[in-house]
Amino acid sequence: MSAHAGVAAALAALLVGCRRPAPVDPGPARQIIGETTAARLGDPAPRTSAFFDGQVVRVALARGEGRALQVLAAGARRLEVALAGDGVTVRRYRAAPARVSRPSTTMYGGSRGAGAYADRLVDPDDAAVGPWVIDLDVALDAAPGPRRGTLTLDDATIPLEVTVGAVRLPPRAEPAWIWAYYDARELAAAAGVAPGSAAAIAAEDACAASFRRHGVVASPELTLADAERRLPMVRGLRYVPVLLPTERAEVEAAVRGWRARLAGTGQIAFAIPVDEPRTPEAWARARELGGWVRGAGGGPGEFLLAITAVPEAATDPIDVYISPGVMRRDRAPGPPLSWTYNGRPPQAGSMVVDAAAGALRSWGAIAWRWQVPLWYVWDALYWHDRHNRKRRGEAPLAGAALAGASLRDAVTFDDGEDHGNLDGALAYPAADGVGCAPSLRLLQLRRAVDDRALLDAAARCAGVEVVDALAAELVPSALADAGDRGAGAWPADEPAWEAWRERVVELAAPCAPAEATPALDAALGDHS
Repeated sequence: MSAHAGVAAALAALLVGCRRPAPVDPGPARQIIGETTAARLGDPAPRTSAFFDGQVVRVALARGEGRALQVLAAGARRLEVALAGDGVTVRRYRAAPARVSRPSTTMYGGSRGAGAYADRLVDPDDAAVGPWVIDLDVALDAAPGPRRGTLTLDDATIPLEVTVGAVRLPPRAEPAWIWAYYDARELAAAAGVAPGSAAAIAAEDACAASFRRHGVVASPELTLADAERRLPMVRGLRYVPVLLPTERAEVEAAVRGWRARLAGTGQIAFAIPVDEPRTPEAWARARELGGWVRGAGGGPGEFLLAITAVPEAATDPIDVYISPGVMRRDRAPGPPLSWTYNGRPPQAGSMVVDAAAGALRSWGAIAWRWQVPLWYVWDALYWHDRHNRKRRGEAPLAGAALAGASLRDAVTFDDGEDHGNLDGALAYPAADGVGCAPSLRLLQLRRAVDDRALLDAAARCAGVEVVDALAAELVPSALADAGDRGAGAWPADEPAWEAWRERVVELAAPCAPAEATPALDAALGDHS
């Protein structure tokens, strides 16, 4: 190379190094997306949407299906929604941010990073900037056909078209497959009332009802003493979570009592007396309890002893292993049973607020392909890190301090090595102290429940093999078939999810009830 050529090459390299970075695409000034992935405030809005073409918002829903829309418009201060016609409930929320300063660790499959994530759904305040969430929920008896309305964003009016299809889903949570545990004392402490008081019971009932509307059964572990009041909370669950005593005579009495209490109902009690055993002593305790349960007539079909672990020995008196590491598509039928809980990619999406895209929505297709009988959620209302606070000798929080803990810092679990943002918190304390305020992640779980119901409807119409092939395109691997490291196999972008959903509905549609479609266009007029 000549000297001149060398100098030219050096100058060229210098110029390349001095180039300014390519500008970041700010995205559209206003965008409307679904609930599949929570918006992070300050991020560019997605360039494309499955629901909004820049002019009209279009949503297609089955009867009994729900859809949440996130309205992203920086600087906009007012949103109004109007929809003509019956059969579609419209709720409007502001998605208050959950602030993440310490991203969730690898125990949760990693994080999208620090920032403020749209999550806490509150009644809109005219003085507060969005993002907003529009929740559309179609009644089971809604008449198929179009509904027309508008979104008014400040001074801009956007046409809204909601089309209700003929496919009908079953009532949510009946049957139920997601059980979310919570400690009733946490709810009472946040409300500032005594556990077991009338006010505490009212708050608990309101909170459980909110979860059920979204397809999730939320309850503490039941006891025989509170069975009369709490059994309605677990309606639709095949397996009823109960608290097992610690002494042998009491364990045997509880097993016999639950067998008698649930006889003829189709429900079976189960208990998780040892959580994630990691020592020989913990395994020995689980085996001891399993022996007592069997001695009192428990076992498959009667009363199940469960453990959140993978099996150690085939001879163990354990009836259910609850772990994403035990559920395979080719698992052998019969006892012991295998269920799963929580989630971490690549086995299933995580519950933390800063999880990767599509996290909680993945549960529906996974639950259908792997035929999950029960998905155990720990916890639903873990508003402060009471277990690790106790380990560190710190006092538990209560009242306003507890109610605001997760708002000040989204980390709800921190054992010194791992921490998760809103791990175990799918709802927030209600502003009025009665019940709880839903999160956007709870609506994502509703989306998963509806996805599984749509797959069931399609399988009844087109056959399991046809629908399984379609579901495998979306989630080719999960749970124990996916290993324990890496990204989830499900899509990261919402348009891919929605294109897949449309194909599922197409398979279910031929078997939808034959009913006349009313001429809603004429009845409602043109509201566009």
